[in-house]
Amino acid sequence: MLAQPLTSLSGPRTALPRFIGSGTPMRDRVQAHRWEDTPLGAMADWPASLRTAASVVMHSVHPMFLWWGEHLTQIYNDAYVPCFGAGKHPAALGQGGRECWPEIWSIIGPQIDEVRNGREARWYADNLVPIWRNGRIEDVYWSYTYTPVFNEQDEVGGVLVVCTETTAQVLAERRRHTLDLLGRRLLGCHSEDEVGAAVAQSTIDNPGDLLDINLLSGEAALARPASDVLVIRGAELQLCADLALAFRVSPRLPVDGAYRQFLEQYTATVCGTLSRLQSDRALAEAMAESERLNVDLNLSSRIKDEFLAMLGHELRNPLAPIVTALKLMKLRDTDTVHEQAVIQRQVDHLVRLVDDLLDVSRIASGKVELRKETVALAEVLNKAVEMASPLLEQKQHRLLVDVPQVRWHGDPARLAQVVSNLLSNAARYTPSGGHVTLGTRIKGDTVQIQVTDDGSGIAPALLPHIFDLFVQGNRQLDRAKGGLGIGLALVRNLVQMHGGDVSAYSAGEGRGSTFTITLPGVVLAEAAPAPSPQADWPESGDGLRVLVVDDNQDAADSLGELLGALGYRPTVAYDPAQAIALAADGMPDVAILDIGLPGMDGFALADCLRTLPGGPGLKLVALSGYGQEHDKTRSREAGFAAHLVKPINIEDLQISLS
Repeated sequence: MLAQPLTSLSGPRTALPRFIGSGTPMRDRVQAHRWEDTPLGAMADWPASLRTAASVVMHSVHPMFLWWGEHLTQIYNDAYVPCFGAGKHPAALGQGGRECWPEIWSIIGPQIDEVRNGREARWYADNLVPIWRNGRIEDVYWSYTYTPVFNEQDEVGGVLVVCTETTAQVLAERRRHTLDLLGRRLLGCHSEDEVGAAVAQSTIDNPGDLLDINLLSGEAALARPASDVLVIRGAELQLCADLALAFRVSPRLPVDGAYRQFLEQYTATVCGTLSRLQSDRALAEAMAESERLNVDLNLSSRIKDEFLAMLGHELRNPLAPIVTALKLMKLRDTDTVHEQAVIQRQVDHLVRLVDDLLDVSRIASGKVELRKETVALAEVLNKAVEMASPLLEQKQHRLLVDVPQVRWHGDPARLAQVVSNLLSNAARYTPSGGHVTLGTRIKGDTVQIQVTDDGSGIAPALLPHIFDLFVQGNRQLDRAKGGLGIGLALVRNLVQMHGGDVSAYSAGEGRGSTFTITLPGVVLAEAAPAPSPQADWPESGDGLRVLVVDDNQDAADSLGELLGALGYRPTVAYDPAQAIALAADGMPDVAILDIGLPGMDGFALADCLRTLPGGPGLKLVALSGYGQEHDKTRSREAGFAAHLVKPINIEDLQISLS
């Protein structure tokens, strides 16, 4: 039975049919379409079967399409619109199927007729149906079903299409298969000609993506390609700088990111094989040469070991009288302070060189033993900074130190040696006036120590070998930078003896470097150190109210606990907003402000605190990882009464609060 006219079901003809819906671009477009100008006729006269099928289409969030009647008049939903691309929509709405899809009617026409005549649904998976979109014929893959829709006469009144475009998945699988075939063929290649044959076979395996491929080298790799050719150069992939592959791409596929990535992977695979062939030839030549030099190398190795042992002992001889002379100068109390300092720095430097030389021999022979104890990590790292400070000061670097108050179980002397070597390296390879950072993080029961600089960086080719013995960067300038090329090898060996690991990172030459040490061991919260009996500290803070502001919560809390133990009344804030709120509730006597606060630095926070009631009389103490003279000068000019450098010296803290 035919459905009643829309007016009898929904009131006035001006009311929108509810079975279509509204509020989306396609629902509104279907509502506004002049259906009376199509074979379907006015929407008010549509039969119930058409209304039901159209309702299913328009209310679905999956791409759906309906052909109705002998002319296969089209209705589709919002989810289907992206499938058109540019070119057919919105003219396709209300259009006949053959008129809309002439380029694929030879494919879909028989499929539609089969459903209409056979009265059974049909399913097609990953079927190639090239359509006209975006100004050209594109190879498009679909998974779709054609379902008959029966009208009131129990005949097939229309065909419902539920579809999903699977082009991306089909192309990805096809390209993955091509790369797999290429990789297997290249494994058996022993010459450049065989590589060329394997590449040519790919165009037969996958003509849809690879119409033609040419291997270019030398000047040909730099030539400008034709419009339908995409050139991928090995240099762009940091492989085979003088090689390129020229691909004639398919005009029926968009050259998008996925297509280009496939061609880059293809190029990288070919370049990798050619590099392997070059390496194989070089290896064969090297092995032949190695056989000839083997005896000489063994002899050279023995001579090197003897040289290191002899050099270490010979350098020890002049050190003893120098150290003795220093002690005598100090005992006689003569005015030789400057000379003592000069000699001491040189002796310390010489001692470190000798120790490094001897440690190489000891570690190689397994004679180094760790002397582990539980120590304050800050004391160990302070010792490392002290050892590296002459070079840091000579190069006028800014050193930022961030060390939490924790205790670590290990060999403090060896850890100080490791960190000192990294700091000295950072100073040596950073131009004057650069920045060096020493930071520490606690992760579970491990300690992570990181030394970062903004210096000359490390070349990518050198980075994998940076911890090898006698390896140094920027060899043409090595002698100007000093060092024996053994410091990083010692760092790695000593860290590994602790059961840890060390890594290096650099974005490239001229872009600085970062060395990260990770050490296992029990990490304990550092208790507030008791005042030394020899120190002339007040026994009590006399209840002085002190506000501590530091975004490092562990550092802020530990400083607050220390102040409480010394008789002060501390409050702790972890950000500027919290500090301002605490000060507004009750202005403290002293505020210790971390200069490097996020969002609002310590200088800006100080200005803000001074504007609060009682703020003009507030005593301010700066807290920073930067402690050079110009940093302290800036704090004084900003109105701070003292400048404390992390990690805080307790005596300096007491003096600043007195």
